[in-house]
Amino acid sequence: MDATLSKLDTRWVMALTLAGGLPFITAVLMAALGVRLLTLSGPDIAITYGAVIASFLCGLHWGLVLGGRAQATWLLILSNVLCLLAWAGALLAQSGWPQAALTLQTAVFLSLLAVDHVLMRRGWLSAAFFRLRVVITCVVVACLIGVAALT
Repeated sequence: MDATLSKLDTRWVMALTLAGGLPFITAVLMAALGVRLLTLSGPDIAITYGAVIASFLCGLHWGLVLGGRAQATWLLILSNVLCLLAWAGALLAQSGWPQAALTLQTAVFLSLLAVDHVLMRRGWLSAAFFRLRVVITCVVVACLIGVAALT
């Protein structure tokens, strides 16, 4: 995945990244079955968790800049905008517009993947990590679309 990561670290990165998709998959199942967790519906789970994960990914971008691996003010600004859009999605859901929230979060995750593609092409992210991001983003986007279709 990255020359600086040990084989054990690489396995953990892969396992934890893929495990991070489980709440999105759970949200689809909850929406399909009409099940709630405490008082939360499938869309509630997908949207709130989506905002958390989008914020986490934006934090990775900050880490690249602050760690000296990337020199790009645009990355700091864009990651803040995307983080705020993910939060706006959560607010939309709380305001009774889950479809709009799911659509916005889908756009945020696709935008984050596009940013990571630029970072990979500039050598600031490894190609192996980007491939993993493609896989998990496909899972996340498919789940968000699935939840939206079932809502």
